This record gives sequence, C-alpha cells and structure tokens, in this order.
Amino acid sequence: MLLVSVALALFTAARPGRGVVLFSFLFPWAGLLARLCGGRDPFTWPGLLLCALAIGWTFRFIYDFESAPDPSRADPALRALLAVWTFGAVLACLRAWTLWALGRGLLGRAVNGEALAASIAVRESLFAYAALAGGAVFYFLLRRAGELVRRRARAAALWGTAVAAGAALLQFGGWLPAESRAYWKLTGRLGGGAVDPNSLGLLCALLLLVAAAGALVPGKGRLLSGAFAALLLAGLILSGSRSGILLAGGAAVLLLFARAFAVSPRRRNLALAALLLVLAAAGLVLLRGNGTLGLRLRQTFDPDLPLEYRVSARPLLWRAAGRLFLRHPVEGAGVGAFAWTLPDLLREEARALPARDNPGSGYVQALAETGLLGGLVTFAAVLALALQAWRRARSSDGDLVSAAAAVAVLGFLAALAAGSHWLAPDVSLLFFLLAASSAPAAPTPEGRASRRLRLWAVALYGAAVVVSALATLDVEEAFRFAPRIGFYDREVGPGGAFRWTRRRFALRVRPGETVRLGLANFSADGKPISVVARTPGGELYRATFAAGQARAVLLRAGSSAQTFVFTLDRSFVPRRLGASDDRRRLGLLSTTSLETLQNP
Repeated sequence: MLLVSVALALFTAARPGRGVVLFSFLFPWAGLLARLCGGRDPFTWPGLLLCALAIGWTFRFIYDFESAPDPSRADPALRALLAVWTFGAVLACLRAWTLWALGRGLLGRAVNGEALAASIAVRESLFAYAALAGGAVFYFLLRRAGELVRRRARAAALWGTAVAAGAALLQFGGWLPAESRAYWKLTGRLGGGAVDPNSLGLLCALLLLVAAAGALVPGKGRLLSGAFAALLLAGLILSGSRSGILLAGGAAVLLLFARAFAVSPRRRNLALAALLLVLAAAGLVLLRGNGTLGLRLRQTFDPDLPLEYRVSARPLLWRAAGRLFLRHPVEGAGVGAFAWTLPDLLREEARALPARDNPGSGYVQALAETGLLGGLVTFAAVLALALQAWRRARSSDGDLVSAAAAVAVLGFLAALAAGSHWLAPDVSLLFFLLAASSAPAAPTPEGRASRRLRLWAVALYGAAVVVSALATLDVEEAFRFAPRIGFYDREVGPGGAFRWTRRRFALRVRPGETVRLGLANFSADGKPISVVARTPGGELYRATFAAGQARAVLLRAGSSAQTFVFTLDRSFVPRRLGASDDRRRLGLLSTTSLETLQNP
C-alpha cells in the first residue's frame, strides 16, 4: 500500500490532472487492489489513496502549479458542512477519551456498557469522518482541476467501477476468491473489487445511468458505454444491494424529466425497453437461485421471516437515534458516535443486535450525531447540492452524460433517507465526483446575508461543541461505564482472571467500599518496575516491583468516591522483546476484587 500511495503522490506532483484521473480509476476497485497487495482492511484504502493524491496535488500547487477555482453554488454550504463534520469528529473523540482522562495521560477508557474500548470508538468515528470529509475535499479539489479533468475523472471512475463489477463476475464464476467475511459468505453477496458488497451495489447504481446515457450519445463510445451499462447492472445484481437497485430505479425515473434527454422518441423507447428486458431476464434467473439480489428480494416479501429481517431494523434504530438526539439536541453526540452508543440505547428497550450499526438514514444520523445546528447545516448543504443537480438536469445544453450524473446525485440524496451510504469511503468519493462534474459554475458569489447566517451557524455549533467537551472534565463522566481506566481486556490464566495494565491506570472506588488490588511484575525483560499511586489529596503509595514480585494494595473510599491514579516508570512490548506476538504496551499484571463484583 505504501508503494502504491507514494507512486500516486509522485505522479500527481508531476502531472496533477492525470493524477486526479488515475485516482478516480483506482478508488472504485480499491478492495481488489488491497487484496492483490496483501492488505487486511480494504476499507481504509480509498482514504489512503486520497491522502496520496492530496499530498501530490498540494506539493505541485505550492511550487509551480497554477489553478483557479471554479466555484459552484453548493461550495459555501459544503464548506460549512465540512466544518461541522470536523467539530463533530473532535467532539466524538473527546467524548470517548474524556478530558479528565487525557489530562492525566490515561487511555483505555470504556465508552459503553459493553466495555468497548475508547480506541475502537475513536477509530470508528475517525473512519466515519474520513469518509465524509474525504468526499468533500475531493469535491473542492475537482472544482479547481478544470472542466476537462472533471470529465476525464468521471470517465475513469466508470472504468474503475467496471473493473470492480467484472471482479464480481469472476467471483461468481469461481475464478476469484469469494468474500472472506462470514456475513457476506452467509448471505452469498459479492463485493467484487469494491470494499464490500454494499459499496459495489451503490457504485454500480450511481454510474449505471451515466453509462446508459453514454450509450445514447452518437459517437464511437456508444458500444463501449452499452457494455459498461450491462456490466454495471450485473455488478449491481451480484452485490445483492437493495439500496442500489432502489437508487438506480429512482434515478431512471428522474432521468425522464431531464431536459438534456433530447434523443428521438424511438431511440429512447428502445433503450427503455431493452433495460426492462434485461432487468426481467436477470430477475427470472436470480429469483430461482440463492444469494445475490434475487434472494434478498425474495426475503423482503417472505411473510414467514421476521419483519426486522425483511425490512431491516431501521424503526428500532431510528427510535434509538431519536433518544440520542434528545440527550444532545444542540450539538449531537459526535460524528460516528451512534454506532458505539447503540448497545446502551437498545438496552433501554430491552433489545439487542448482533453488531453495532448506523441508524439506516443519513439524515437521522446527522441529527443524532451533530444535533439541531449540525442537522440544519447538513440539510442546507443537501438542498444546495440537489438544486444545482436539478439545474443541470433541466438545462438545455444537450449534455446527456452530465445530466445523467446530476440525476444520479439526486437519486443518491434521496437514498440517504434510507441509508448512511456516504459513510462508505468509495461511495462518498464517487458521489462527490459526480456532484462536482455535473455542477454548473456559480454565476454570482454568495450573498452577504446568507454568508453571515452560515458563519453564525458554524460558530454556534463550534461553541456548543466546546461546552459539551468541557463536560468531560468531570471524573464521574470518565468512570461512567467502568470503574477502571488504563486496563486491557480481561484474560484468564492458570491462576484465574487478570488484566494487564498500561503505563498509567486508574481505579475509582465507590463510597464506603474497599477494593483489593493485586499487582505483579511479569515483564518479559526481567527488569524492575516502580509504581506511584496518587489521589486528589497527594501521593498515597510508592513501591518497586522486582521481576516476578507480586504485592497487594487495599484501596479504601470514605463517605465519597475516591479515585486512585497509578503511574509506572516504564512499560514493555512483548513483540519487541521476542517474547510473543503481542503488540500491546504492557505494564503490570493486575487482579482486583472488582472482577467478582463487576465483569464488563
């Protein structure tokens, strides 16, 4: 991956326009690229490729690349939305870590009742932010690249998505390995070259109309565009994405209202008839088989299956998102925070799901995670994108492909009501690419009143985030879900249950309670470890543990809860010492009486 990223950055620095086109070709099949290069997590590859593109572009721009922005009507609203996403991501991270713990150098806090580690929660929030912000950054980069580069980038993305769909066909034929994750194996869905089957379905749906429109434009590329349309349709079906088929169908209806759809009635009717025949034939084949979209559609109308399995758990998720919004109505819970607060929200209804999930609606998620202020900014940006896409679709310039791209943007914005689709990094990049390539230039700059209103909205949201973040200075908030911070997950050995500590760790003892804390030095290098324990009143305990030495400490709280913070003079990484493959940075081995009272 490093070599691919470096090569893309260097190529972009030398040829910025071609670097954008190359990136647009690569990101739709980043999943296949990751597997070919031995990568473990294809979800991160589109973002890493975008970082390489941005580095190369910025390097050339700073030195000798001259580019002029080509602003669109949606630019101001998108800048405000990007600021809200940034503030929301910071808030989510601070809520996961808490300022109280960060101020004392403590990591490893639990963020929910299932004792999910803060590191996992922060990673999920940053992944969500990277998908959203990455798409917006790519949009602004494309608006500086020029009209010709935007058109070539759109064509390159079509080629890249065709590669991803072709990989799905190879998987279906057994020439490429099937999906590695157990869920996709169970459902029989195929991801091809995309990061997962859901992404493949949405990528194919977004570009299906673009390819079909290209097949209706006179010229040498008609047959190739028709072949791409058939390939994308096959990829959509093999992905099993119901959202993708709804997006494609809705966009196809909207395309009929595009004024640029200025072909002869006979040709239009033939194209629609051919599309219906292909869909009907594919449906007959798939409804008789297992896996892919046919099985998914059959399950949707199967009365013997539970409603939540047929329609999804969206009503349950939306209720949970509503309660999260009511807890933080102004600033929200933070970008990506819904997924890691979901177990506690479901527990309030005595319900549970096998995995953490998003609310199943981009707009519901915006309200839950960015509050009323962030939700208003989100809706303003969506409205601006929709209006400029509609203007392109209704323009009379005769550019059918750009009109189809604009219609795909409208279809995607409608589909966000039933799915958080732009949290998939490759889907987000393609959506913003289509938005940037189909957006007409803004005839006049933004008015002063609307600019002030937008700045005030972002400023108020930022102030609300600061106030909410300061609330995490409370020690009770830091220990809200577990009485310990700085401990790794519970393990069981020959002597019973234990936990490894980090270099800094803390315990909070409830009023009138006594906790027995056992500590032992089993460091792989055999060196002594010194420990100092402090309370808000000062230093409480100091000792040095020789290799293999174990001691017990009694921690007592009086009439009020007491917090004990421990600091070690060093820690060790077993992998670096050749003791094991454990990459964690470990301190002391610990046992507590809390393990018998609470076992999160």
